[in-house]
Amino acid sequence: MGFNFAVVWEDFNGQELKYVLSVAEDLQPIQEQIATYRDTLFLWLGGAALLLLLVQGWVLSWGLRPLREVEEALIEIESGRSEKLQGRYPKELHRLTSNINSLIQHAQARQQRYRDSLGDLAHSLKTPLAILQGVADQPGSHTEQTVREQVERMNQIVSHQLQRAAASGRHLLTQSLEIGPLLERLVKSLDKVYLDKGIEWQASVAPESRFFGEEGDLMELLGNLMENACKYGRSRIRVTVSADPFVSIRIEDDGEGIPQHLQQSVFQRGNRADTRQPGQGIGLAVALDIAQAYGGEIKLGKSSELGGAAVEIRFPEC
Repeated sequence: MGFNFAVVWEDFNGQELKYVLSVAEDLQPIQEQIATYRDTLFLWLGGAALLLLLVQGWVLSWGLRPLREVEEALIEIESGRSEKLQGRYPKELHRLTSNINSLIQHAQARQQRYRDSLGDLAHSLKTPLAILQGVADQPGSHTEQTVREQVERMNQIVSHQLQRAAASGRHLLTQSLEIGPLLERLVKSLDKVYLDKGIEWQASVAPESRFFGEEGDLMELLGNLMENACKYGRSRIRVTVSADPFVSIRIEDDGEGIPQHLQQSVFQRGNRADTRQPGQGIGLAVALDIAQAYGGEIKLGKSSELGGAAVEIRFPEC
């Protein structure tokens, strides 16, 4: 490789002298050095890239190990060798594992409720069936009345157990629903049923009050309690819903109320405080089962203003 450089030089006489400087060099050694540098650079960069890929693979494998543990735990649950996710998981997976455990517990509780209800149903029907069998073997003047009583009793038992088994219960992934619109629907329905009473409704619902559960359960719960208020009240019913610090629903009427000594027994299946009104005596029992399925409670008392019964449902803070 060569370079040329032209120069014009003026001497003492004013004449211009032209010079051309030429420099030449062999580039082969430099090209060899550049090639060696490139090979070395590519070698080191390739090695660094391979090392980074290995490190990245190890990091991903280490980071995803908890998910593989969750998968293995789910396989254990599916095979019946375990009942829930156990072990220590990173905080990022706490929400996931707790929700999965909640779903599992919810499903197990629901299955257990069906088993218990079927067992209770079978056990409860033994006595009425035995009585009917005895009446069939020894017919008499009271046969029709006895059959009617036992059929009504069996109907109460079946209705109670089916409604008890159908209660969904609370779990973490259940969406919340507004209580106000559901309450309005119940009031409109009950007004049609008890049109002759001309009931005056007073409703106060906190805007932030929400129920975390199935709409059918809340409808069944409030429906039983509000229907009792319509049945045993005179003409005024008050419903108050608050949400500080927990959801509370208070239903009051202006009837005769529930005597103090009967406030515990009315929650038992088939017991009623007032036998003059038609009914099966399972409404409060069903309401209590639903409330307890969601971790709540029901309290009976006397209305301070209306003078009749006061029923208060409280659900835990979500």
